[in-house]
Amino acid sequence: MNYDAMVIGSGVVGTATALGLAMKGFKIGIVDQSSSPPNSPRHLSVNKKSSKFLSSLELWDEVVTSSMPYSKIQVWDREGTGRIEFSSEDINEKSLGYIIKEGNLQKGLLNRLQEYDVDFFWSEKLTEIREDKDSLMLYLDSGKKIFSKSILGADGLNSTVRKLGNFKVKSWSYDQSAIVAQIYSDRDLNGIIKQSFTKYGPLALLPISKNQMTMIWSIDQEKINDFVSLKDEEFIKVLKKEFGEKIYNPSISSERIIFPLKHLTAIGFAKKRIALLGDAAHHVHPLAGLGLNSGLGDAECLVELFDSYPAISAESLFKKYNNERLPTNVGLAAAMELFKRGFGNQNIWLKTFRNSVFKLVNREKDIKKIFINLATNL
Repeated sequence: MNYDAMVIGSGVVGTATALGLAMKGFKIGIVDQSSSPPNSPRHLSVNKKSSKFLSSLELWDEVVTSSMPYSKIQVWDREGTGRIEFSSEDINEKSLGYIIKEGNLQKGLLNRLQEYDVDFFWSEKLTEIREDKDSLMLYLDSGKKIFSKSILGADGLNSTVRKLGNFKVKSWSYDQSAIVAQIYSDRDLNGIIKQSFTKYGPLALLPISKNQMTMIWSIDQEKINDFVSLKDEEFIKVLKKEFGEKIYNPSISSERIIFPLKHLTAIGFAKKRIALLGDAAHHVHPLAGLGLNSGLGDAECLVELFDSYPAISAESLFKKYNNERLPTNVGLAAAMELFKRGFGNQNIWLKTFRNSVFKLVNREKDIKKIFINLATNL
């Protein structure tokens, strides 16, 4: 069987792309190394644009009931006096976005895919890609051979598609590791995301329910070992001290997970009949919580292009995709690098400057609207 597109990776971005294409009548297959559908425990931010795309997939009404809307984002510099508050009221909306469990999105997308003629290849690893006149030949480690007009690599940061397609990348370490855990508080969190730029690195608390938060603390690599050895009670003491705002009776309610942070951007997101999307194409610092949204932006773009240009070659279509998505994601990567370096620098003059910028932006409503619209429509 010859597929219109073979999606490699069954995460949110891959399955969203597959569903969008299947709904348009394209013949789709999905290959994944996992033996069964994933169920990630991570909680991620979904912005306004992404929620509209998920609505177009007839999924949002199902998953929004288990999400946590947030109406405000409060950001401050723990090393200074600068502070910004973004509110949904600034753009006349009820919320700025939603915090949702990644596994719920994955489950919903996979359930919707069962309604369409989509073929799944579980416990299969892509080992080789060969070009033919009219299609690509995909070789799997089980010995299976699949023919497809195009390949969509949504297989994450360590993408096999990117390697087999010989895509060049720019990559470097942020010299930080993220500590992720769930924190319980006995006070109502009021649907507010709070982020403090501490002397160790940016610390974000994202509400996932009335009293539960996901903590993402990006710690400078030279200090990470000091946190690894801390018991939960000791960690909470440091958290309360460094956060810079009172957290009422916090306690850790999950395992603390630590993973290194790195930047990666493919030099191009498409090559001939192969396209990369999501983390396979671009991976940035989590401090703005925009990683999933940029990946869903890739998915939406590809679905719209396939639908708008069904008769053109995959190579021509992917050139359009590359021209549209590469500048957006390179711009996001540059912004994240600027934030990371700007707040990691302890120079007194730079501290003074960044706090002045915080205060200026917080005063000027028109500037705040620009920032909000950029973050909610990536």
